[in-house]
Amino acid sequence: MSLGLKIGLALAHFSVYLVVAISIWIFSKRSDFYTHTLRLRSLPSIYWGYACFAVATSYEVAEHINDDWFYISQISGLNNLFYSFLVFGLGLIALGLKKNTLIDIVLVACMVATPILYGVNDSKTAIQIPQFITAAIFVYKWYSVMKDWRVFLYLLFSNVISLGFGIALINTGNQIFHLFIGPAGSIALLILGYVAWVRPRYYSTE
Repeated sequence: MSLGLKIGLALAHFSVYLVVAISIWIFSKRSDFYTHTLRLRSLPSIYWGYACFAVATSYEVAEHINDDWFYISQISGLNNLFYSFLVFGLGLIALGLKKNTLIDIVLVACMVATPILYGVNDSKTAIQIPQFITAAIFVYKWYSVMKDWRVFLYLLFSNVISLGFGIALINTGNQIFHLFIGPAGSIALLILGYVAWVRPRYYSTE
């Protein structure tokens, strides 16, 4: 792998930290609106959720450094922590947005199940179910609070486009596809951040 590609991969992964910081800043800047007007359940839970994305990225970067940035689909402790903290992040943000007892129980169950199911039968297949359920609840709660169709673009970038690049990477072994997986997820989070930023404007016209 060329040095340029390694640098590009590193920058793509480290961009997540910047996106996380921007997202937390947006909710902090609009905290009065989200606390007193929309009455979100818990801003700290949302902050912790975004922090989990940064933690997940740290475990992913650590594994990539071990593999000299060459992507290998493998079962490992670091990979388990990566997927687990991604689900923890989605779950905590969803819990912080809006209370729904039944849905929240399902959400917590998925958060607990992910690290347990990881590696069953030496594969990642089992965790796809709690991942999908968590992502669906995450987007549902975002839409319930923000009432903006653009939140569904999160699924397009984080699940469809990112997954597409991942499948292409595994099937072809061409490491260039790895370069686009992280940015697709970052764009997904930035879209949600934009929606959260402009929400106060639309609220006054409702």
